Amino acid sequence: MNRSILFILALLSSSIAAFACGYYPYGEDVRMCFFSPKYYNYYWYSQFNYTAAYFDESELTNTVNDSPNDVFWYNYCKGKVPMPSVKEAIGMLDAGSFTHASANSMVRYLYDTKDEEAINYLKFAKNCEPVNGWYDDPWERNVDRLEKSRKQLMSMGLRYGKLAKSQEFRRRYAFLTMRLAFYNGDFTTINTIFSSIFAKDNKRDVIYYWALYFYGMGEKNPAIASYYASQVFANAPDKRFVVYRNFDIKLPLEQILKYAKSNKEKADIYVLASIRRYDKALAYIKEAYALDPKNEGVSFLMLREVNKLEDWIYTPYYTLFSPSIEDSYVSNTEKTILKRVEEDRSYAMEVLDFVNSMPPNNTFTMQVRAQMELLTKQYDKCLTTIAQLEKRNDVVFNQLEIIKALALTASQQDGKAVILDAVKPILLKNKADEKFVFALARELEYRGNTTDAALLYINMVGNYSNEVRRWSDVYWKDGRGYNHYSDYYTEWFGYLNFRYSPEQMQHLINTIKNNKANDEFSQWKYGWITGKLPVLYDMLGTKYMRQNKLEEAYLAFNKTGDQYWEDNYGVWERPSFFGNGNQFDKNPFFSVKNVTDFTPSHDVKMNKYTVVKQLIQYLKKAENVKEKDRDYYYFLVANCYYNMTDYGNSWMMRRYNQSIEEEPTGLEDEAEYYECNLAKEYYEKAYTTAKTDKFKALCLRMIALCEHNRLSHISNDESKHDYSPETLNKYFKELKAKYPDYYDDMTFNACMSLNRYFAARR
Repeated sequence: MNRSILFILALLSSSIAAFACGYYPYGEDVRMCFFSPKYYNYYWYSQFNYTAAYFDESELTNTVNDSPNDVFWYNYCKGKVPMPSVKEAIGMLDAGSFTHASANSMVRYLYDTKDEEAINYLKFAKNCEPVNGWYDDPWERNVDRLEKSRKQLMSMGLRYGKLAKSQEFRRRYAFLTMRLAFYNGDFTTINTIFSSIFAKDNKRDVIYYWALYFYGMGEKNPAIASYYASQVFANAPDKRFVVYRNFDIKLPLEQILKYAKSNKEKADIYVLASIRRYDKALAYIKEAYALDPKNEGVSFLMLREVNKLEDWIYTPYYTLFSPSIEDSYVSNTEKTILKRVEEDRSYAMEVLDFVNSMPPNNTFTMQVRAQMELLTKQYDKCLTTIAQLEKRNDVVFNQLEIIKALALTASQQDGKAVILDAVKPILLKNKADEKFVFALARELEYRGNTTDAALLYINMVGNYSNEVRRWSDVYWKDGRGYNHYSDYYTEWFGYLNFRYSPEQMQHLINTIKNNKANDEFSQWKYGWITGKLPVLYDMLGTKYMRQNKLEEAYLAFNKTGDQYWEDNYGVWERPSFFGNGNQFDKNPFFSVKNVTDFTPSHDVKMNKYTVVKQLIQYLKKAENVKEKDRDYYYFLVANCYYNMTDYGNSWMMRRYNQSIEEEPTGLEDEAEYYECNLAKEYYEKAYTTAKTDKFKALCLRMIALCEHNRLSHISNDESKHDYSPETLNKYFKELKAKYPDYYDDMTFNACMSLNRYFAARR
């Protein structure tokens, strides 16, 4: 393929989607596919594999399949030259390499047999190569030289063709001349040569279709040009990529079909028309099959149609992303996506009905049937088809095993799904296939087994993962419908953090702790996460903190161990599971972020365990009616609750990272996290139990601060009215009305003065 074409295609492919604010998953990164084309020998169609990229870049090189031209020269040498040498001589050597001393066995064979005609032709063909192509020369310095060189070579080609003894070489010289004329824009010469040589020749070999390609480029009638393109596409495999766009998909097919001279040619038209479509192509495939049941293109199209349906069904069903090619999806809301999934399952039934009309014992057809039965949720039939295929020796076992595992798992009852013994070896064999592991996890989760699902998520290990905190290369959403750049997951920790309840987390922990199995599968399933139990206890405790269940949080945090807190929440640099920025660098009871330190710094190492332990103790004191310093403890409790919000220094008690911008997360404590409601409640209790005006004023000032945060949060909610915190905060008005002597000092000089009001508690 011309390098300039490759560059253009790569550029187009890389610019399909761009995001000004950073990466967002799309295209091949989210596409689900289990019926992989790589297992089937459709190399000459492979660049038209269903893909969200411009074309399938994975199939650009060919080391196995032989082109028609390679086969011609292999046969020309009577099979006495190895095919690799033929390919080297035709595709890699230049004219100067054609000598009797060449190391290439094909060149030596031609010299040994004194085949001057073949040698001269190949040298001429090699000399034509440098001038055939499009060259970007903005100063046009070489255009005239190239045109003159081509004209000289064209004259030589015509002359050599007339002198050639073999009809085969006369035709080949004619084709080379046409090719030179094409790059010179000389369609008159192209038409003359084609009409005088190829149109009168009944031989329909690859040279004929190569010539037809250039002849068709000059055809003014789009229907005829499309007909020519379909015939080149069908019969010159190595020209497929460059000719397929010459087929005009905007024309009614009837206008093109009328030029076909046989059912096979009509089938070829339907095949190319199907390849040009990224939507439903079953109607065209049926027509092609009816006209030419043995057409190789039909089998490829069936593979491609399965890949489309996998994208349309599996991608949204498992990931909740829209299909990788979104043209047919107007909205990407979960409701719309899943509605479309069911519509596409209905189309899958139509495809399955067509497959069932084909000869039943064809291995490839049976594999397609198994895939379609899985797509349409006919799990028992899918497993029956696979059982029949497993008895054959020519089965692509790996793909069958994957859909077998999915069918076995998906066929289980809700609430009773497990990782079956028959599935375990398949999982082990394909543990590097993250999308398969993920799909199996989703099937388990959808059927209520969140524990095994979590363990599979945990064992998805991506290319850039590390053993401190695993990441995957799978992207998925959770259906909450938040439209921002961080509304998806790519690793287990974030997903469990947002989606699993404390009860689900506790069951997961118990399952890991109680595992006694030591077989290979159990080692894979439990091995890594068993060493990360403190992380799970941390998450469990954090979930309880979000529910304000302090005793439960205390018990969970207590099981992590001191070293875990040192490593992950200490002030010093350590191999933290969470990265930097989550250290407790202030005491949440005596220091309020961006407000003041109410007392001199307390030299205490804080972490989640020590904070919740202290909070429980202070709460008990505050709620003890016999405690003389209730106002003091209520105030400290309020400080802690304030610091556990987005505005505080201990937000780590409820979150694992902090965003610069407020983004909806759907977590159960979101209102508390942004509105400081609990802090306000306890500042109010401190206010009602306070003994001095200065301390009462301080409590009211902190209540006003909480109210400011609440009003700011709801004003950002488009579903609420537009509140203005500065003008509608009644607590500032109350503060000014009740304590006018302190108002200015507490509002305009707060950072410098509030600690004095705290000290004035008595």
